[in-house]
Amino acid sequence: APQNAKFRINADGQADEFQHSAAGQSVDVSSTITFLDELLTVPASAGATSSVPIVVQELPPSITTKDTNTLGIEEKLGTGSSNFFGSPVNRRKNIALAVDKLDGILIAPDEIFSALEHMAPFTTTSGYVPELVIKGDALKPEIGGGLCQIGTTLFRMAMNSGLPIVKRQNHSLVVQYYSDPRNGNPGTDATIYEPAPDFQFKNDTGHYLLLQTAMNEASGELAFSLWGTHDGRSASYTAPLVKKWIPYGEPKIVETNKLAPGEKKCQKPFRGAQAEFTYLRILADGTSEERVFSSSYRPLPEICLLGVVEAVSSTPITATLPVAID
Repeated sequence: APQNAKFRINADGQADEFQHSAAGQSVDVSSTITFLDELLTVPASAGATSSVPIVVQELPPSITTKDTNTLGIEEKLGTGSSNFFGSPVNRRKNIALAVDKLDGILIAPDEIFSALEHMAPFTTTSGYVPELVIKGDALKPEIGGGLCQIGTTLFRMAMNSGLPIVKRQNHSLVVQYYSDPRNGNPGTDATIYEPAPDFQFKNDTGHYLLLQTAMNEASGELAFSLWGTHDGRSASYTAPLVKKWIPYGEPKIVETNKLAPGEKKCQKPFRGAQAEFTYLRILADGTSEERVFSSSYRPLPEICLLGVVEAVSSTPITATLPVAID
Protein backbone atom coordinates (compact mmCIF):
# COMPACT_ATOMS: atom_id res chain seq x y z
CA ALA A 1 0.00 0.00 0.00
CA PRO A 2 1.18 3.60 -0.48
CA GLN A 3 2.54 5.34 2.59
CA ASN A 4 1.42 8.87 3.37
CA ALA A 5 3.75 11.43 4.88
CA LYS A 6 3.20 11.93 8.61
CA PHE A 7 3.73 15.08 10.63
CA ARG A 8 3.97 16.26 14.20
CA ILE A 9 3.69 19.73 15.72
CA ASN A 10 7.01 21.04 17.03
CA ALA A 11 7.66 23.46 19.92
CA ASP A 12 7.17 26.41 17.57
CA GLY A 13 3.71 25.21 16.55
CA GLN A 14 4.89 24.16 13.08
CA ALA A 15 4.22 20.85 11.32
CA ASP A 16 7.39 18.76 10.92
CA GLU A 17 7.48 15.60 8.84
CA PHE A 18 8.61 12.41 10.59
CA GLN A 19 7.50 9.78 8.05
CA HIS A 20 8.34 10.22 4.38
CA SER A 21 5.73 9.49 1.73
CA ALA A 22 6.29 6.46 -0.51
CA ALA A 23 4.48 5.05 -3.52
CA GLY A 24 2.83 1.66 -3.32
CA GLN A 25 2.26 -1.08 -5.88
CA SER A 26 -0.68 -3.16 -7.00
CA VAL A 27 -1.15 -5.89 -9.59
CA ASP A 28 -2.75 -4.82 -12.88
CA VAL A 29 -5.01 -7.86 -13.04
CA SER A 30 -6.53 -7.09 -16.45
CA SER A 31 -3.16 -6.69 -18.22
CA THR A 32 -1.72 -9.76 -16.50
CA ILE A 33 -4.67 -11.90 -17.64
CA THR A 34 -4.20 -10.62 -21.19
CA PHE A 35 -0.62 -11.91 -21.21
CA LEU A 36 -1.81 -15.23 -19.76
CA ASP A 37 -4.48 -15.60 -22.45
CA GLU A 38 -1.92 -14.96 -25.16
CA LEU A 39 0.39 -17.61 -23.75
CA LEU A 40 -2.39 -20.21 -23.62
CA THR A 41 -3.22 -19.74 -27.30
CA VAL A 42 0.31 -20.76 -28.38
CA PRO A 43 0.96 -24.54 -28.56
CA ALA A 44 3.79 -25.52 -26.20
CA SER A 45 6.45 -28.04 -27.14
CA ALA A 46 6.93 -31.07 -24.93
CA GLY A 47 8.80 -30.29 -21.75
CA ALA A 48 8.88 -26.57 -22.45
CA THR A 49 8.17 -24.01 -19.75
CA SER A 50 6.83 -20.50 -20.20
CA SER A 51 6.39 -17.47 -18.00
CA VAL A 52 3.88 -14.64 -17.86
CA PRO A 53 4.88 -11.18 -16.60
CA ILE A 54 2.85 -9.88 -13.66
CA VAL A 55 2.03 -6.29 -14.58
CA VAL A 56 2.45 -3.91 -11.65
CA GLN A 57 1.15 -0.37 -11.43
CA GLU A 58 2.32 2.33 -9.04
CA LEU A 59 -0.05 3.78 -6.45
CA PRO A 60 0.81 7.34 -5.39
CA PRO A 61 0.32 8.39 -1.75
CA SER A 62 -2.48 10.88 -1.10
CA ILE A 63 -0.23 12.99 1.17
CA THR A 64 3.30 13.61 -0.08
CA THR A 65 6.35 15.20 1.47
CA LYS A 66 6.00 18.31 -0.69
CA ASP A 67 2.52 18.96 0.77
CA THR A 68 3.99 19.99 4.15
CA ASN A 69 3.48 23.72 3.74
CA THR A 70 0.10 23.65 2.01
CA LEU A 71 -1.99 21.71 4.50
CA GLY A 72 -3.28 24.60 6.60
CA ILE A 73 -2.18 23.07 9.91
CA GLU A 74 -2.20 26.24 11.96
CA GLU A 75 -3.63 25.70 15.44
CA LYS A 76 -5.02 23.18 17.88
CA LEU A 77 -8.77 22.67 17.49
CA GLY A 78 -9.48 20.35 20.41
CA THR A 79 -8.15 17.64 22.72
CA GLY A 80 -9.71 14.52 24.23
CA SER A 81 -8.37 12.52 27.15
CA SER A 82 -8.91 9.32 29.11
CA ASN A 83 -6.98 7.35 31.72
CA PHE A 84 -5.80 3.73 31.60
CA PHE A 85 -3.95 3.71 34.95
CA GLY A 86 -3.90 0.22 36.49
CA SER A 87 -4.17 -1.59 33.15
CA PRO A 88 -2.34 -4.93 32.86
CA VAL A 89 0.83 -5.17 30.77
CA ASN A 90 -0.76 -6.54 27.60
CA ARG A 91 -3.49 -3.92 27.64
CA ARG A 92 -0.88 -1.17 27.88
CA LYS A 93 1.10 -2.73 25.01
CA ASN A 94 -1.95 -2.71 22.73
CA ILE A 95 -2.79 0.88 23.63
CA ALA A 96 0.81 1.98 22.99
CA LEU A 97 0.85 0.34 19.55
CA ALA A 98 -2.42 1.98 18.52
CA VAL A 99 -1.21 5.37 19.81
CA ASP A 100 1.86 5.03 17.59
CA LYS A 101 -0.23 4.04 14.54
CA LEU A 102 -2.50 7.09 14.91
CA ASP A 103 0.16 9.69 15.62
CA GLY A 104 0.71 12.05 12.68
CA ILE A 105 -2.25 10.94 10.56
CA LEU A 106 -3.63 13.58 8.22
CA ILE A 107 -7.37 13.67 7.61
CA ALA A 108 -8.44 15.24 4.33
CA PRO A 109 -11.36 17.68 3.96
CA ASP A 110 -14.70 15.79 3.92
CA GLU A 111 -12.94 12.54 4.83
CA ILE A 112 -14.67 10.21 7.28
CA PHE A 113 -12.07 9.04 9.78
CA SER A 114 -12.36 5.36 10.80
CA ALA A 115 -10.64 4.18 13.97
CA LEU A 116 -10.63 0.54 12.84
CA GLU A 117 -9.15 1.38 9.45
CA HIS A 118 -6.17 3.22 10.92
CA MET A 119 -5.42 0.71 13.71
CA ALA A 120 -5.71 -2.48 11.63
CA PRO A 121 -4.58 -5.17 11.13
CA PHE A 122 -5.34 -6.64 14.55
CA THR A 123 -2.77 -9.44 14.43
CA THR A 124 0.25 -10.61 16.41
CA THR A 125 2.35 -9.95 13.30
CA SER A 126 1.50 -6.25 13.53
CA GLY A 127 2.41 -6.22 17.22
CA TYR A 128 -0.91 -6.62 19.07
CA VAL A 129 -1.04 -9.09 21.98
CA PRO A 130 -3.83 -11.06 23.70
CA GLU A 131 -5.83 -9.36 26.43
CA LEU A 132 -9.15 -10.20 28.10
CA VAL A 133 -12.35 -9.10 26.43
CA ILE A 134 -15.98 -9.68 27.38
CA LYS A 135 -17.99 -12.04 25.19
CA GLY A 136 -21.49 -12.49 26.50
CA ASP A 137 -20.94 -13.71 30.06
CA ALA A 138 -17.47 -15.13 29.38
CA LEU A 139 -14.04 -13.55 29.71
CA LYS A 140 -11.63 -14.55 26.96
CA PRO A 141 -8.26 -13.27 25.73
CA GLU A 142 -8.28 -11.80 22.23
CA ILE A 143 -5.65 -10.11 20.13
CA GLY A 144 -5.91 -6.34 20.62
CA GLY A 145 -7.87 -6.27 23.88
CA GLY A 146 -7.99 -2.80 25.44
CA LEU A 147 -8.33 -0.72 22.28
CA CYS A 148 -11.63 0.80 23.36
CA GLN A 149 -9.41 3.16 25.35
CA ILE A 150 -8.46 4.56 21.96
CA GLY A 151 -12.05 4.80 20.72
CA THR A 152 -13.15 6.66 23.84
CA THR A 153 -10.28 9.16 23.62
CA LEU A 154 -10.97 9.79 19.92
CA PHE A 155 -14.67 10.36 20.66
CA ARG A 156 -13.95 13.07 23.24
CA MET A 157 -11.33 14.65 20.97
CA ALA A 158 -13.74 14.84 18.03
CA MET A 159 -16.44 16.48 20.15
CA ASN A 160 -14.06 19.00 21.70
CA SER A 161 -12.99 19.86 18.14
CA GLY A 162 -16.59 20.45 17.05
CA LEU A 163 -16.75 17.66 14.45
CA PRO A 164 -19.82 15.63 13.44
CA ILE A 165 -19.90 12.11 14.87
CA VAL A 166 -20.70 9.52 12.18
CA LYS A 167 -20.56 6.25 14.16
CA ARG A 168 -20.38 5.69 17.89
CA GLN A 169 -21.55 2.87 20.15
CA ASN A 170 -21.19 2.73 23.92
CA HIS A 171 -19.70 -0.27 25.71
CA SER A 172 -21.92 -3.07 26.92
CA LEU A 173 -20.60 -2.66 30.47
CA VAL A 174 -19.67 0.22 32.75
CA VAL A 175 -15.86 0.01 32.65
CA GLN A 176 -13.83 2.23 35.01
CA TYR A 177 -11.25 3.16 32.37
CA TYR A 178 -13.92 5.05 30.43
CA SER A 179 -15.48 7.09 33.24
CA ASP A 180 -15.89 10.74 32.34
CA PRO A 181 -13.03 12.67 33.98
CA ARG A 182 -15.36 15.45 35.15
CA ASN A 183 -17.76 13.46 37.33
CA GLY A 184 -16.70 9.80 37.09
CA ASN A 185 -19.94 8.73 35.39
CA PRO A 186 -20.23 6.49 32.33
CA GLY A 187 -21.64 7.85 29.09
CA THR A 188 -18.85 9.47 27.05
CA ASP A 189 -17.17 6.24 25.91
CA ALA A 190 -16.94 4.63 22.47
CA THR A 191 -16.37 0.93 21.83
CA ILE A 192 -14.63 -0.61 18.81
CA TYR A 193 -14.43 -4.20 17.62
CA GLU A 194 -13.40 -5.54 14.24
CA PRO A 195 -15.34 -5.55 11.92
CA ALA A 196 -17.94 -3.57 13.90
CA PRO A 197 -18.69 -1.43 15.77
CA ASP A 198 -16.34 1.27 14.53
CA PHE A 199 -15.88 4.82 15.73
CA GLN A 200 -16.02 7.44 12.97
CA PHE A 201 -16.14 11.22 12.65
CA LYS A 202 -16.13 13.54 9.64
CA ASN A 203 -13.75 16.36 8.82
CA ASP A 204 -16.17 19.12 7.77
CA THR A 205 -13.72 21.99 8.37
CA GLY A 206 -12.76 22.39 4.70
CA HIS A 207 -9.07 21.95 5.60
CA TYR A 208 -6.72 19.12 6.49
CA LEU A 209 -6.64 17.92 10.09
CA LEU A 210 -3.57 16.52 11.85
CA LEU A 211 -4.09 13.93 14.58
CA GLN A 212 -1.44 14.04 17.30
CA THR A 213 -1.33 11.49 20.13
CA ALA A 214 0.40 11.45 23.52
CA MET A 215 0.63 8.66 26.09
CA ASN A 216 1.95 8.98 29.64
CA GLU A 217 2.84 5.51 30.95
CA ALA A 218 3.37 6.70 34.53
CA SER A 219 0.06 8.53 34.99
CA GLY A 220 -1.98 6.45 32.54
CA GLU A 221 -3.07 9.58 30.70
CA LEU A 222 -3.97 9.55 27.01
CA ALA A 223 -4.35 12.88 25.22
CA PHE A 224 -5.29 13.09 21.53
CA SER A 225 -5.41 16.44 19.72
CA LEU A 226 -6.58 17.67 16.34
CA TRP A 227 -4.75 20.49 14.60
CA GLY A 228 -6.03 22.42 11.60
CA THR A 229 -7.54 25.73 10.58
CA HIS A 230 -10.04 27.25 13.00
CA ASP A 231 -13.18 28.43 11.20
CA GLY A 232 -14.89 30.07 14.17
CA ARG A 233 -16.97 27.13 15.36
CA SER A 234 -17.30 26.20 19.02
CA ALA A 235 -18.38 23.00 20.73
CA SER A 236 -19.01 21.50 24.14
CA TYR A 237 -20.64 18.48 25.73
CA THR A 238 -22.25 18.13 29.13
CA ALA A 239 -20.98 15.81 31.84
CA PRO A 240 -22.91 12.52 31.54
CA LEU A 241 -25.95 12.03 33.74
CA VAL A 242 -26.81 8.55 35.04
CA LYS A 243 -30.59 8.31 34.95
CA LYS A 244 -30.68 4.81 36.46
CA TRP A 245 -28.29 2.33 38.07
CA ILE A 246 -29.11 -1.40 37.66
CA PRO A 247 -27.99 -3.96 40.31
CA TYR A 248 -25.70 -6.73 39.11
CA GLY A 249 -27.47 -9.62 40.86
CA GLU A 250 -26.20 -12.86 42.39
CA PRO A 251 -22.73 -14.33 41.68
CA LYS A 252 -22.33 -17.18 39.18
CA ILE A 253 -20.00 -20.18 39.45
CA VAL A 254 -18.73 -21.87 36.30
CA GLU A 255 -16.90 -25.20 36.65
CA THR A 256 -13.95 -25.80 34.36
CA ASN A 257 -11.21 -28.38 33.83
CA LYS A 258 -8.86 -25.66 32.56
CA LEU A 259 -7.97 -24.71 36.14
CA ALA A 260 -6.45 -26.95 38.82
CA PRO A 261 -9.13 -28.61 41.00
CA GLY A 262 -10.16 -26.13 43.66
CA GLU A 263 -8.52 -23.16 41.95
CA LYS A 264 -10.83 -20.18 41.58
CA LYS A 265 -10.64 -17.10 39.39
CA CYS A 266 -13.29 -14.40 39.55
CA GLN A 267 -14.35 -11.45 37.42
CA LYS A 268 -15.69 -8.52 39.38
CA PRO A 269 -19.38 -7.59 38.96
CA PHE A 270 -20.58 -4.65 36.91
CA ARG A 271 -23.61 -2.51 37.69
CA GLY A 272 -25.78 -1.65 34.73
CA ALA A 273 -26.72 1.93 33.95
CA GLN A 274 -28.69 4.21 31.68
CA ALA A 275 -26.86 7.45 30.96
CA GLU A 276 -26.99 10.39 28.59
CA PHE A 277 -25.28 13.67 27.72
CA THR A 278 -25.75 16.46 25.19
CA TYR A 279 -23.25 17.45 22.50
CA LEU A 280 -23.58 21.02 21.19
CA ARG A 281 -21.92 22.41 18.05
CA ILE A 282 -22.18 26.07 17.07
CA LEU A 283 -20.87 26.53 13.54
CA ALA A 284 -19.14 29.59 12.11
CA ASP A 285 -22.39 30.87 10.56
CA GLY A 286 -24.13 30.72 13.93
CA THR A 287 -26.02 27.50 13.18
CA SER A 288 -26.56 25.46 16.34
CA GLU A 289 -26.60 21.64 16.29
CA GLU A 290 -27.54 19.71 19.41
CA ARG A 291 -27.33 15.94 19.75
CA VAL A 292 -28.21 13.76 22.73
CA PHE A 293 -26.15 10.59 23.19
CA SER A 294 -27.95 7.92 25.22
CA SER A 295 -26.14 4.83 26.50
CA SER A 296 -27.45 1.61 28.02
CA TYR A 297 -25.07 -0.63 29.95
CA ARG A 298 -26.15 -4.11 31.01
CA PRO A 299 -25.47 -5.49 34.51
CA LEU A 300 -23.10 -8.45 34.89
CA PRO A 301 -22.82 -10.42 38.15
CA GLU A 302 -19.56 -11.68 39.59
CA ILE A 303 -18.50 -14.70 37.52
CA CYS A 304 -16.08 -17.19 39.05
CA LEU A 305 -14.31 -20.05 37.30
CA LEU A 306 -13.86 -23.04 39.63
CA GLY A 307 -11.39 -25.77 38.73
CA VAL A 308 -12.78 -29.33 38.89
CA VAL A 309 -11.65 -32.72 37.61
CA GLU A 310 -14.60 -32.97 35.22
CA ALA A 311 -16.33 -29.68 34.45
CA VAL A 312 -20.11 -29.45 34.67
CA SER A 313 -21.18 -25.82 34.55
CA SER A 314 -23.65 -24.99 37.30
CA THR A 315 -24.65 -21.88 35.39
CA PRO A 316 -24.79 -22.14 31.58
CA ILE A 317 -22.85 -19.45 29.75
CA THR A 318 -24.97 -17.77 27.13
CA ALA A 319 -23.27 -17.80 23.72
CA THR A 320 -23.42 -14.32 22.23
CA LEU A 321 -21.50 -12.29 19.71
CA PRO A 322 -18.51 -10.26 20.94
CA VAL A 323 -19.64 -6.98 22.44
CA ALA A 324 -16.45 -5.05 23.07
CA ILE A 325 -12.71 -4.93 23.25
CA ASP A 326 -12.41 -3.70 26.82
